[in-house]
Amino acid sequence: MFAETDGSKISIIGSTAKSDMSPRLFRLTVPAFPVFFSGTGDMFAALIVARLREAAAEADVLSKKSWISPDEVVAEELPLAKAAEKVLASMHAVLQKTMHARERELGVIEDEKERPHRAGIGEEGGLDEGLDRHLRLTKAAEVKVVRHARDLVHPPALERFRAMNVAAVSEMDEGRKPDELGVIKMGTGGGEGGATHQT
Repeated sequence: MFAETDGSKISIIGSTAKSDMSPRLFRLTVPAFPVFFSGTGDMFAALIVARLREAAAEADVLSKKSWISPDEVVAEELPLAKAAEKVLASMHAVLQKTMHARERELGVIEDEKERPHRAGIGEEGGLDEGLDRHLRLTKAAEVKVVRHARDLVHPPALERFRAMNVAAVSEMDEGRKPDELGVIKMGTGGGEGGATHQT
């Protein structure tokens, strides 16, 4: 459920060129978690390779150069867009479960703080305790991939992770036009805190 996040969002941009090398841009906007996770880059890279091949096979473009779809295929229907949808749905589920595990570990650490100290005295003891807390929370934030493999095979809530053609997204952005780099500057309204979104 998206309610687990703090309302922040991240936009992911993808593009596949047409035969004339003009881009077909799509964007997926997903909830962001208020936690730094370790291993998300590796997870994304591994999943996108597998899902892109799967989507290219479904689109029957594995025999085409660079697996490029015909020009008439719109951005949000590209194999890369379809692959990204599944990857992000899987990642959201795994990261959400990882965050819950981290919160449980944080609760254990807080409970231990209430008990008498086992070792360490004075300033040095406080440093050891702080380092121990940091290391435990860092380990708890390592992505729990293997234990949630089912979410990788069968991405849950896939309907919530849909790519949108950037042209359609631009219309939603109250007519704001992207700059020469494809960036739309968002105002302070709309709940996104003046964030910059690449399109």
